[in-house]
Amino acid sequence: MNRSPMIPFLLLLAFWALPAACGKDGADPGAAKGRSSELAIDAERLRRTGVEVTPAAGGELARTLPLLGNLVPNEHNTVKVAAGIGGIVRELPVKVGDVVKEGDTLAVIESKEAADVAFLYLEQQQRWSFARQAYDREKSLLEKKLGTFESLRAAQNELQKGQLDLQLTTQKLRMLGLLDKDGKLAASPARISTFTLRSPIEGTVTARHALRGEHAPADRELFTLMNLTSVWLEVKAPQTAVRMTRVGQEIQVVNDQLDLRTRSVVVFVSPVADAASRTVLVRLLLANTDGRWRPGSCATAEFVDEKRTVSVRLPRDAVVTLDDAPSVFVETRPGVFQVRRVVTGLEDRNHVEIQQGLDPGERVVTRHALFLKGEWLSMEE
Repeated sequence: MNRSPMIPFLLLLAFWALPAACGKDGADPGAAKGRSSELAIDAERLRRTGVEVTPAAGGELARTLPLLGNLVPNEHNTVKVAAGIGGIVRELPVKVGDVVKEGDTLAVIESKEAADVAFLYLEQQQRWSFARQAYDREKSLLEKKLGTFESLRAAQNELQKGQLDLQLTTQKLRMLGLLDKDGKLAASPARISTFTLRSPIEGTVTARHALRGEHAPADRELFTLMNLTSVWLEVKAPQTAVRMTRVGQEIQVVNDQLDLRTRSVVVFVSPVADAASRTVLVRLLLANTDGRWRPGSCATAEFVDEKRTVSVRLPRDAVVTLDDAPSVFVETRPGVFQVRRVVTGLEDRNHVEIQQGLDPGERVVTRHALFLKGEWLSMEE
């Protein structure tokens, strides 16, 4: 069978052209698609689009484990207020949502019990005064050898008993707020049965369980007050997070929907795990002086899983994907950029490690790299 003389020549030609078609490893990613190897953009366009170029540098990276938690009131700053004495509620100057200071009036209660205690106090004051006079008289008589030791001892016993009774009643009046700072009855005789319930803390009235004109028992909770200048974030953490958590540790807390971010402190790690979920309660304390962290809402605690210092790190937005590979734009000279494929490593919320492809000090686009990506891709059209 005769073989065409052109076939060996064509095979030789194809073998000779093969290296040129395949190209060289590590070549510019744009060259294979017919693009220029560089992208030039005038300074005015760069300024208008907000492109920023900064030297590549190292820094610390912390990989985090985000865990969602619930914001709850700080129980140490929550007070449930009962009158401590029964009576008819006559005035309610505060309502739910009001902010009160320590000592502000919460309610005015007309109480027979308060009147009984006040009258007992007045009676015991007078009784103690008579006992004091009797003791002084017996002492004087004994000094003149006109009295007896038995009479003096009896007078002394009556004086001590009267003093003890008066001290107990005085203490009860102080607890009820019926005495002023000088130890006298705060109310006039005409209002001696009126008891003023005052706020024990500065805070917000979050609950009111009283109605004007009703009878309020001594032990019934009438108000709930919360000082929300600090709140708790309660997180049910898996064992992987608990092992990297300790009381006193600072942890970042975020709420992306409300654009909130703050530092918190771990104040409690439960020594007991939940049998159903196999998680551990971790409680974090957040400052809340501006009231933006509202109990009942959610927030995310970022537990640090790994932390180390790297030689080159970039903002996450600086790394773009081109030809299915992570890439950055390196400024070779003012206004001229080149795509550089890189190998990434550890990432955190804001930065990514560059393990290969970029040296410290090289100028790289760190903001609005997507604009340059669009310009780069349009070069092939």
